[in-house]
Amino acid sequence: MNIDKRALREVAEKATPENWRCTSSLFNGITVTPFSLCGEEVTLAHTVEKRDAEFIAAANPATMLALLDELEHYKSREEKVTLEEFKCIKE
Repeated sequence: MNIDKRALREVAEKATPENWRCTSSLFNGITVTPFSLCGEEVTLAHTVEKRDAEFIAAANPATMLALLDELEHYKSREEKVTLEEFKCIKE
C-alpha cells in the first residue's frame, strides 16, 4: 500500500482541529439527514457501526499529524544511520 503522506497531511491540516468524539445513539448509529437531491428535499438514513465511529473519532487530524511527524522523524533517523553505515563501509 502506498500512502500519499503529503496529501494526508494536507487534509488533516484542513479538517476540524482537536479531538473528535463518537456520539451514541439508541439505534446503534442510525442517522437521518435532510438532503437536497435535484431540487427536492429528501431524507437519507444510514447506519454506522459504533466500532467504526469510534475508530473514525480516534483517527482525528491531531492523531494523523502526530503519526506523520513520528514517521518523518524515524525515516530521517533511518536515512542518517544508513549514511553513517555507508561511510564506515566506504572507508
